[in-house]
Amino acid sequence: MNNNSTKQPSKFARFLRNNAALLLLIFCVLAITAVVLAVTLTKNKTPVPDNPVTVEPDDNQSTVTPPDDEPTEPSTQKVNVYFMSPVESSGIGLEYTFGPSNMFTFKSTLNEWSAHKALDLQAEEGAEVCAMYDGTVIDSGKSFLKGYYVTVDHGEGVIATYASMQDVQVAKGQSVKRGEVLGYVGTTAESEYKEGPHLHLEVTANGTVVDPTPYTDGTIYRTVEVAAN
Repeated sequence: MNNNSTKQPSKFARFLRNNAALLLLIFCVLAITAVVLAVTLTKNKTPVPDNPVTVEPDDNQSTVTPPDDEPTEPSTQKVNVYFMSPVESSGIGLEYTFGPSNMFTFKSTLNEWSAHKALDLQAEEGAEVCAMYDGTVIDSGKSFLKGYYVTVDHGEGVIATYASMQDVQVAKGQSVKRGEVLGYVGTTAESEYKEGPHLHLEVTANGTVVDPTPYTDGTIYRTVEVAAN
């Protein structure tokens, strides 16, 4: 036996040595393929939120649609608003006398018979004179025949003049409400001062002189819309 003989490498070792480059290339290809596959699978996977949100229905929000014919509460209602007496009268002085059936009345201050196109409401001196209805003051002042007076446009063609007052509490252009104080009863009308303290009330409707009585005794009203209770 020759003891100096060299030990031969195994076949597997020779294979690795001879094909090292090829094996390295194969390993790289496999590694790249694995990375691409992992990335692709990650993109296609649907993410799940850490804290999923659950939408609860709102108990205060109705999901039932009411039928079209369901009755609803009216927001307004119609009421009748009456003209009111402008003073707390104790009686009638000179009545309205203008027309074919009753043309004249005797006026003691002037000592004559003549038409009286107004209604004199007797009242205590200093008593409040109030607006018979809502309106706008279109004139005010003092004249020899009427004394202190206020003329109010009450709308719908109705204009009233409140005269023979002590003074005037409103001004031209001012809006007034039904029952608002316009002045106070006096005897400032020089043509009627002997008749005692009273309110001299004149009314025209659409430019025509009319009897004020229906406006003071609760006969005339207007139907208006107001907020429902």
